[in-house]
Amino acid sequence: MSSIRCVDLLKRARAGSYAVGYFEAWSLESLLAIVRAAEIARSPVMTGFCGEYLANPTRRFKEEIGLYGAIARKVASNASVPVATLLNESIDMNVAYRGVKAGFDMVMFVDEEMPAEKLIEPTRKLVEFAHACDVAVEGEVGALGMVEHLGGKRHSGRATDPEMAAKFVQCTGVDALAVSVGNVHFLEGAKARLDFELLEDLHRKVSVPLVLHGGTGIDKAEFEPSIARGVAKVNVGSCLKRTVLECENGYFSMNEVGKLNPNDVLGRGGALDVMMRSQEALIEEVLGFIRAFGGENKAA
Repeated sequence: MSSIRCVDLLKRARAGSYAVGYFEAWSLESLLAIVRAAEIARSPVMTGFCGEYLANPTRRFKEEIGLYGAIARKVASNASVPVATLLNESIDMNVAYRGVKAGFDMVMFVDEEMPAEKLIEPTRKLVEFAHACDVAVEGEVGALGMVEHLGGKRHSGRATDPEMAAKFVQCTGVDALAVSVGNVHFLEGAKARLDFELLEDLHRKVSVPLVLHGGTGIDKAEFEPSIARGVAKVNVGSCLKRTVLECENGYFSMNEVGKLNPNDVLGRGGALDVMMRSQEALIEEVLGFIRAFGGENKAA
């Protein structure tokens, strides 16, 4: 099937009453695992990378966003199911523009400290530039709560205002809108409680597909009623990395790596390869979400 325009992917999801999963990759191995899971499930999928992380000034090595865009496009074009790519949550507008130039199918800029009213004009300009390049833009109104992993402190978010959301979409022309309805970033070991009354109001007033970030912390039983209220995309990230970390921790605790051929542990791709075991675990995690989103066997 190869790559597909994000607007078409989300349009099909709304028509088919399912949600597309955006599963965030951080490496070639994770990118491939996500697409392999989608192929097993015969499901459309979105994948890509976090703009904030790739452009993080504290990174030990500078990353080239164009290279990540090229890799994502190549993996998408080789897939047997529809795959769209996203440069997610850039907190620097220049990084979002670089994502457009890098060929991602969709980009997203966020600034949860800035009032939505002030975000309208810079977002409108980004949309104008991106659409000229046949690239979609996801916007956001409101701010998700967040959990700090060190200490577990929880920061409250700011719920999406339906009137402001409708105005933002109309004035900017964004193709999808991320909303805050009780969902929480980085929530593990507990589940957020979604405000379905607010989500219903947003569905009535906002003309574009709605997006839930913080998929890790949402009970899988709440995806179906969310989809019925306009959600066409759900972002999943933290639990994917947690799955890989736990798999690798288990591998090293069970194997005396110092006595193994290092080529068997890394690079050969066989039964002892730690990266292959991590990919298998990641594939299973992604499959669980795809099924909860109703995306299984929805590939055209």
